[in-house]
Amino acid sequence: MKEDLAKYGKNIADTIRRTALGGRIDKFGNLKGTSRIYGYVCAIHEMDDENEELRNTVDVQEFNYGESEYDDQPVGFHEGVLLSAIQGGNKKGVFIVPQLFSEVLIQQDPLTLQEYVIMYSHAKIIQWQSTEEVNIGVTEYEDFKETGDEGIEKDFDELEPNESKLKTNTVYKKDEISDTLEDSDGKLEQKKTAKQKTITVGDTKILIDGQNVTIETSANIKFTVGGSVIDTTDGKVEIKTDTANIEATDITAKGTNITAKGTDITVNGTNVEIKGGNLKTKGQASTDLQGPYNPIKVCPFSGAPHCGSQVSGT
Repeated sequence: MKEDLAKYGKNIADTIRRTALGGRIDKFGNLKGTSRIYGYVCAIHEMDDENEELRNTVDVQEFNYGESEYDDQPVGFHEGVLLSAIQGGNKKGVFIVPQLFSEVLIQQDPLTLQEYVIMYSHAKIIQWQSTEEVNIGVTEYEDFKETGDEGIEKDFDELEPNESKLKTNTVYKKDEISDTLEDSDGKLEQKKTAKQKTITVGDTKILIDGQNVTIETSANIKFTVGGSVIDTTDGKVEIKTDTANIEATDITAKGTNITAKGTDITVNGTNVEIKGGNLKTKGQASTDLQGPYNPIKVCPFSGAPHCGSQVSGT
């Protein structure tokens, strides 16, 4: 008897509560706007949606219902859920669109009864616009150390980077983007503006602008394409390749000691002039009656020399 009276009393109290709240109780008995709803995105209304009121919203289906439980569909369906509680003012700030069929958590405003997304499992679009700076990075810290009283030795803000010093960081400013990658062995920095890009690794710096590419380093610079290699160190350049072709209007080669070696070397020009001091050459001239060289070294009549290995006054 007492149990029945308690049951009836609770039903009467619930009825009075629902009446007093004027229909602001949801199907679970909670005050509307105070509970969170868990479901998945079943539709995304783009900016060109034919229904203007649904543009930039999503439809969410709750997980709590199955089609076999109710005949009247849709049950647990929420249409036109806002992407944010401040949807009208964040199109140029923080803006996230969840992925279709991703899991979301939504909440309802208790005054307007408008629903909006408060948590996402996956995102289709992430917009993060600021007016001054955005700093994004990953730093590896030392592990937590537990104490005997089931506490921790240091709070997270007190932890130091670990020995590996692994760190990545990107800073976005209105006129510059800076990237940093760092570990215990070195550091890479990259800065980009609208006019130039600078990459720094150790003591090597590469500067790229609209006209030039400048490389500064104390080490060597090596370009390799297949079997062709250009290796540059301080005061020395080596070029190794099967075939090299240089075309220019004016070519000047200067040096204290210049050596040209090859199986076949051809100098081809309308006018060929050799000058600069002394010209030395040795060998035996052929008797093909076509060249300027005299194959007879000594005059057979007078014994006077007809050839020499050195030319002066060039």
